Amino acid sequence: METGQIEVTTSHSPFAFIYGFFKTTIEIDDHAERRPWGTHTFDVPPGEHTVAVSYPWLFTSRAGRNSVTVTVRAGETTRVAYAAGPVRYVPGKITIDDPIPTARVVKP
Repeated sequence: METGQIEVTTSHSPFAFIYGFFKTTIEIDDHAERRPWGTHTFDVPPGEHTVAVSYPWLFTSRAGRNSVTVTVRAGETTRVAYAAGPVRYVPGKITIDDPIPTARVVKP
């Protein structure tokens, strides 16, 4: 079975350097992984997936949490970008970029 990919890029303002001391939590269909700020790729089956991003802060492990539903096709990479806001308890901005098709070789 062919899979697709979700590429998640997490970022924060350079003035909020304290965020760099914490790892983000990236959830895909309720499966959570702790990852450093930056770009990470996940293999997923084709179909709809819910992507959520948050980070720990003081009394919560889900500060800035926001989510989006994406549709992934086989052989494509769907890019999701998350930017933490300046107020830690307000959801960060999350967007979906156009999918990146995988190159295929066509034999004549």
